[in-house]
Amino acid sequence: MSVIGFFLLLVSLAGIFFGVYMATDPRTRRQGVLFAIWWVAGVAAASGVLMRDVVTFTVGLLCLLVAGAVLVFEGGGQTNPPTRGKNYPSKGTPGDDKRRGSEKTTKENRSGRYGKAAS
Repeated sequence: MSVIGFFLLLVSLAGIFFGVYMATDPRTRRQGVLFAIWWVAGVAAASGVLMRDVVTFTVGLLCLLVAGAVLVFEGGGQTNPPTRGKNYPSKGTPGDDKRRGSEKTTKENRSGRYGKAAS
């Protein structure tokens, strides 16, 4: 029984560390936090097996199931990053000079606005 509890404890700790690793990336931060919190209840269930305490195991397992349901229903959906067009100003027509300096081509940077050499 102790071997099974120790194995469950290792799996639960690995789940927590993987969730923390997921939380370091901005794209998967919310899912990573929920995943790590989910496995904290798994540690409680594993400690109940290690201590041979039925109540601790039952409460930990119940919390693991509830947190898993929250993970599935709340954090399971992928969020798409915002599209580039919404965050950046429009470029306008090709002859329009509303572009920022970093968006100009090298030839435009060298020749200046009216074809004169840039000083």
